Order: sequence, then C-alpha cells, then structure tokens
Amino acid sequence: MTTAPDAEAWAAALTMYERRYSYVLVGPRTHQHWVQDVAAVMRREPTDPRSWKWIDADEGAEERLEDPFFPFVLPPSDPQGVAAWQVALSTVPRMSVERLLVMLATTWLDVPSERARNHFETRRPKLEHNARTILAHFPEEASFYTNSGYPGSHGERPADAPDFYDATTGCTPFSRYDWDLGMIAVSEHEVGIFWSFDAT
Repeated sequence: MTTAPDAEAWAAALTMYERRYSYVLVGPRTHQHWVQDVAAVMRREPTDPRSWKWIDADEGAEERLEDPFFPFVLPPSDPQGVAAWQVALSTVPRMSVERLLVMLATTWLDVPSERARNHFETRRPKLEHNARTILAHFPEEASFYTNSGYPGSHGERPADAPDFYDATTGCTPFSRYDWDLGMIAVSEHEVGIFWSFDAT
C-alpha cells in the first residue's frame, strides 16, 4: 500500500490535471449526509482541512461571479432530490479508482483515444504514480463514486470492478456542459471531488 502523501507529494500528483479543464477540491465532513458536504465544496465554501493544493479551473472567471458554484449543477437539499441525485452515481471499488483518476487526466477523457493520439504509454507510469499518491490520501474505508458509465471489464478484473482504461460508455452530466466525468471520494472526515470537463 502506498504511504499517505504529504502536502508536497499531493501537489506534485495534482499536476496531471493542470493540462486540461479539471477540478480537484477537498473539504471537511461537517453535515449528516455527505451530499451536503459535496455541495459545499462545489460552492468553494470550505477550504481543504489541511490547507493543501486545490485545482479550481474557473477561479476568478466572470461566470463564477454570477454563479458561485459554476460550472457545477448544485446537488439538491431536499431528501427526495438528494436520493435522485445519488442515483446518477455508481459506486467504484477501490481497485478501480487508480485507473479512473488516470482517465480523468487524459485529454479526451478516454484512454483508447489517448493511446491512439497522445503517446499514452509513455506518460502512463507517471500518471499511475500520481493516481496512487492521490488514492493513498483517502483511508481504506473511504467510498468512491462516479457519474461515468461503466466501461467493460478487463483481463482478470471482475465485472463489478470496471476498467477505466476501456472506452468510456457515457455519463450523467453534473455540470452546465454536456460531457463531464468525475469522482467523489467520501471518508469519515473529508470529501473530495475530482472532475474533468469537455467544454467544447
């Protein structure tokens, strides 16, 4: 198991998202339901409990002045709305999270496309190292969720452990754009969102 990162290692790992339109935001658990904590992070209300690096691609943008949670569509606050919002999320087993984090760092949010156009195999060791560093930030009991359609299983991986290096099959957008893919990490003390957008 990879040792939990320090602030320097965390910041270095997050550089893989600086090449594209992405968000990495972490905030504390302060509400009874973690969806409320995710909503607070989407509004950039809290700060990282450790004061570590964030990536906020639209910080200072005009759209943010008009809409404090741009580009996200804020989760609802009523119980029925929260339940409907969660239906759009699939649970991701920890063994699949590393490849999901890598996929979110690719130019086209699709590893097969990245392989065909952008020398993915050359970049792969560094991307996977960074993804393992990020994953190690969250304890073993953490839960992970995605709005991505599950790609097919790969090799020895069981069907319920998706391989995000296969073609992305779809998504339920959580933003103002037609195509966005992300991951929510939930632990006892923190929530983290890792989100990438196709704003074209």
